[in-house]
Amino acid sequence: MFNTTMRRFNLTRPFSLLAFVLMAIAAVTLVQLVRQQEIGQMERTAQDRNVSLTRVFSSFLATEINALIALPPTAPPNPTEQARYLHNKIAQLSADSGIHRVKIYNTQGVTIFSTEPHQIGENKGLNPGFTAALHGQVASDLVFRNQFSSFERVLENVDLVSSYVPITVNNRVSAVVEVYQDVTLLVKRIDHTLWQVWSIVLAVLVPLYLILILVVARSQKLLRGNEALLEASNSALDQRVTERTQALQQSETRFRCLSEMSSDFYWETNAEHHFTLRTLSKNESEQPLHQLNTLIGKRLWEIPYCGPDEAAWQAHRATLDAHLRFRDFEIVHLDAQGQRRHISLSGDPQFDAEGVFTGYLGVGSDITERKQVEADLRIAASAFESQEAMMVTDAKAVILRINQAFTDITGYSAEEVLGHTPHILASGRHDADFYRNMWIAINRDGVWKGEIWDRRKNGEVYPKWLTISAVKDRQGQVTHYIGTHYDITEQKKSEEKIHELAFFDPLTNLPNRTLLRDRLKQAVAGCHRNQVFGALMFIDLDHFKTLNDTHGHNIGDLLLQQIAKRLVSNVREGDTVARLGGDEFVVILKNLGETADHTALLTKQIGEKILVELSQTYHLDNLNYHSSASMGATLIDGLETSIDELLKQADMAMYKSKDAGRNTLHFFDPAMQRGLLERNALESDLRDALNQGQLELHFQPQMSINGGIYGAEALVRWHHPQRGMVSPVEFIGLAEETGLILPLGLWVLETACRQLASWATQPELAHLTLAVNVSAKQILQPNFVEQVLHVLASTQPNPHHLKLELTESLLIDNLEDVVGKMKALKLHGVGFSLDDFGTGYSSLSYLSQLPLDQLKIDRSFVMHIDSQDRAMAICAAIISMAHSLKLRVVAEGVETEAQRYILNTVHHCDYIQGYLYSKPLPIAGFETFATQHLGAAKATTRHKNT
Repeated sequence: MFNTTMRRFNLTRPFSLLAFVLMAIAAVTLVQLVRQQEIGQMERTAQDRNVSLTRVFSSFLATEINALIALPPTAPPNPTEQARYLHNKIAQLSADSGIHRVKIYNTQGVTIFSTEPHQIGENKGLNPGFTAALHGQVASDLVFRNQFSSFERVLENVDLVSSYVPITVNNRVSAVVEVYQDVTLLVKRIDHTLWQVWSIVLAVLVPLYLILILVVARSQKLLRGNEALLEASNSALDQRVTERTQALQQSETRFRCLSEMSSDFYWETNAEHHFTLRTLSKNESEQPLHQLNTLIGKRLWEIPYCGPDEAAWQAHRATLDAHLRFRDFEIVHLDAQGQRRHISLSGDPQFDAEGVFTGYLGVGSDITERKQVEADLRIAASAFESQEAMMVTDAKAVILRINQAFTDITGYSAEEVLGHTPHILASGRHDADFYRNMWIAINRDGVWKGEIWDRRKNGEVYPKWLTISAVKDRQGQVTHYIGTHYDITEQKKSEEKIHELAFFDPLTNLPNRTLLRDRLKQAVAGCHRNQVFGALMFIDLDHFKTLNDTHGHNIGDLLLQQIAKRLVSNVREGDTVARLGGDEFVVILKNLGETADHTALLTKQIGEKILVELSQTYHLDNLNYHSSASMGATLIDGLETSIDELLKQADMAMYKSKDAGRNTLHFFDPAMQRGLLERNALESDLRDALNQGQLELHFQPQMSINGGIYGAEALVRWHHPQRGMVSPVEFIGLAEETGLILPLGLWVLETACRQLASWATQPELAHLTLAVNVSAKQILQPNFVEQVLHVLASTQPNPHHLKLELTESLLIDNLEDVVGKMKALKLHGVGFSLDDFGTGYSSLSYLSQLPLDQLKIDRSFVMHIDSQDRAMAICAAIISMAHSLKLRVVAEGVETEAQRYILNTVHHCDYIQGYLYSKPLPIAGFETFATQHLGAAKATTRHKNT
C-alpha cells in the first residue's frame, strides 16, 4: 500500500509535463481553428468574385458562349476562330483580376471552351463540383499547384480557388463555368498572421511550465523525507503480512488437499450437542443436490434415521452425556433425496482452559458404498458357489479360482487346475481357427458365448454352453477373465429326442410324414437337376385291422416294426422308407434311370421283391402270421409336380392294387386322376343334391308266400340335373367314404317314416311294413338311438311297421354297442333285419345275441338256386336255421318263377323280393301296385300275427 503511494508522488513531474503537452495541443488546435476560419472566409470572398466575373463574362460574351453551347457534343475539339476570339475577350476582362483560367462545360460535362485550348473536349461529368453546379449551386475548392498554366504563361507555387458557377437561361442551367482565381497572397498573409499567434502562445506557455516545474520540485523535496520514514515501516509490515499470509495459505492448501482427497467429513457440536460445523467429503462434493445444512443446528438423533435400534441410540447418548470419546458409531439416515445413507461417526470431547465441556470435534464417513460392496461380495460369493461352473483366470488365462460346480462337472479339483490354463479341458474337437475367432470376439466385444466340447478328467467328451467375460480396469486393460459354463449333455439328448419325435416315427424309427415330405422334395429337385427319374411307392398292409382287432395292438405294433426292417433291408442306402401312419408306408427310390421305361422296369422289380419279402412268415411272440401288402407306384420325373400330387398318385395306384385283389403292384395311370376328379365332382354334386331336393325314395315290394304284398324296401334314387338318374352303386359308396352317408341316411329315415305315417291314414295300405337300410357309420353314432326316436316323434309313424336293415360287416366292430342300441329301439317297437346274410363273417354266436326279426338271403345265393345244388343247399340251411331261431326270411333278387317256386313252395321262404314281381317304384307306382295285391295281404298279416 505504501509503495503504491510513493509511486503516485513520483509521477507528479510526468503529470506536469503532460499538462504542458495538453496546453500546447490546445494552443495548436486553437491556431488551426483560427486558420480554418480565415481560409474559409477567404474562400467565400474568392467565390463571390468568381461568381461576379462569371456573370460579367456571360453578359458581355453571351453570344459567343451560346454559340459554343449550341455545338453538338461530338463536335471536334479543335479551337475555332470564335473560340480564339472568346479567349482573347476573357483574357482582357480578366486582366488584373487574379483570374488565371476559365473553362466552360456543357450540360453533359464536356469542356467546350478553355483558356488552355488543349483541355477542350475533356469530360468532367463525374466531378462533384460540376454535379453541384448542374443542380444550380456554386461549388468552390482551395487547391495548391506547383505549376499552373495561365493565359499562355506558367505560374509556380500558387494557391487557387476553383469555382464551378452555373449559367442559367430561363431558370435552367445551360452551361457551367469553372473559374480559377489566384489567392496566393491572401494565403501567405494568413500564414504570417498565424506565426504571430504561435509566438504569443509560446511566450505564455513556457513561463507557465517553468513555474509548474519549480512547484513540483519543491513538493517532491518536502515529500522525500516522509517517504524514507514510511518506506522503512512499510517494509517491515509487508514482511510480517507476507509471512503470515503464506503460512495461512499453506495451511489452507494442506487442509483443502486433505479434505478433497479424503472420503471423510469433519463436524463440530456445541455443549448441547447441536451441530455447528459440517464439511463436505470428496464424494459429497460431487453430488450437486447434497444439502450441507441437514445437520446444522440439529442434534444427531433429531434427523430422520432408519437405524440403529433404540438400545444402540440409548448407549450412544449415554456416551455423549458422559463426555467420552467414541469411534465408528454407525447410523442409517435419509438424505435430501430420501435415499438411505450409512454414516460412520467418530468424535472426541472438547474442553476450554477451565476444563468446561464445549462440545465434540470429530470426523464422519459415508459408508453406503462400502456396505453395498460388502453385500455384493456376499452375494457374489454365494453366486460363485452356484450350480453353474465358474472359473477365474488372470490376463494370461492362468486359472486362479474355480467353484465346486466346476469340480462336480469336470472332475478336476482346485489343486489340479490352479496355475494351469483352460487348455487342460480341451477335447480336441475344435481346430485353431475356432479358438482364434473366439479370442477375436473376446478382445473386440469383451464377451463370447457359445457351445463348445470339453473333456472331463475321466476322458469323457461332453458339450457345454460357455460364456467368457473380460474384466477390465479403469484404463480399459484386461485384468481377469471369468468363464461360466453348464453341462448341456441332457439338453443335447433332449434335442435329439425332440428331433426324433418331430421327424421320425417312434414305433418304427422311420421318417415320419414331415421328414418324408422334405426327402421327397429333395428327390424331386435331384431328379430335375440331374435329368434322371425316380419312383415313389405307396404300401398298405392287407387286413392289418383284422390282426389288431383279433390279437391286440401290441401284436400289430410288432408286425409294423418287422415290416419296417424288411422294407429298409430291401432298398438302397440312399433311398427313403417312411411311415405315414397306421399300416401305410412310403418308399422313395432316387436316381433309377434316365428314361421312364427303364425306371418303371426297375421300380417293378424292386416292388415285386418287396412284396415277396413282406409275404414271408412273421414271428410275433407266439404267433406265426402271414401278411401281404398292396402297393402303388408313380414315377418322379423332376417336373413341376407337387409333393401332394405325387403322394396322391401313388395312393390311387395302391387302391387300384386293392381293387385288383391285393398283394400286387400297380402304377399310376392318368385315367385314375380323371376318375378322382370325377369322384370329387360327384361328391360336390351329392352335397348339392341333399340341399336342393334332388333325392327321392323308390319302393321295391316284398311279397308274402301266398302272393300278397307284405311291405317294401325303401331305396334312394338321385335325379341329377345333368346326368339324369344316378345309380346308387355310384354314390352310396362315395357317401360312405366322405361321411355324407350320415345326412343321407337321416334323410332316408325321415322320408320313410313320413311315408309310413301317410300309409297309416289309408286303410288299404296301413298294414304295410317298410325296410330302411342303416349304414355302419349311422348306427355307430353315439346318439343313434336318440336320433331315431326323434324322427319317430316328429313324423308319428307306427314303429312296429319300421324295419332297420343292418349288414353283417358292421357287427364285427362294437358288437355289444350295436346290440345295446338295437334293444333300446326294440323297446319302442322298431324291428331289425340282417341284410346280405351269408356274404360276411356269419357267426351263430352273434346271431343268437342280436334281437333280430328277419334275415335276408343275399341275391348272390338266390340267383343260382335253380342251377347250383350248393346254392340251393345254402338257401335251405339259412331258411331252416332262421325258422329255428323264430326269424322270418326275406329272399332278395328273385327274378324267375323257378326261383320263387323253390324258395316258397319247397323251402317255405316267408317273403320274396325281386324283379319277378316288380322293380323299385316311385311312390305313386308303388301304391298302385300295392292296391292290386291286397287280396293276399290280409292273410299274410294274420299269418304274421300268429
